[in-house]
Amino acid sequence: MDRNTDQLILYYRPACPYCQKVLRHMTENNITLAMRNISEAPEMRDELIAIGGKGQVPCLVIDGKALYESDDIIFWLKNHLERK
Repeated sequence: MDRNTDQLILYYRPACPYCQKVLRHMTENNITLAMRNISEAPEMRDELIAIGGKGQVPCLVIDGKALYESDDIIFWLKNHLERK
């Protein structure tokens, strides 16, 4: 399935093992998204909280809506971005 990835943003922290799971999946499947490392700047965490109501990572923002949990994010990526 083709999808415009302009409306997708992944919020993450490099030290988070659940984020690493999602990042590894993205690397293995050549998925490139806009990324926001919330460890780099507090305003990115504030932005995430404004969108989804909490600062939990990983969080994939899809058209302005937050999707949490690494397994759920990977499932979404498999069903929306990867070639079958």
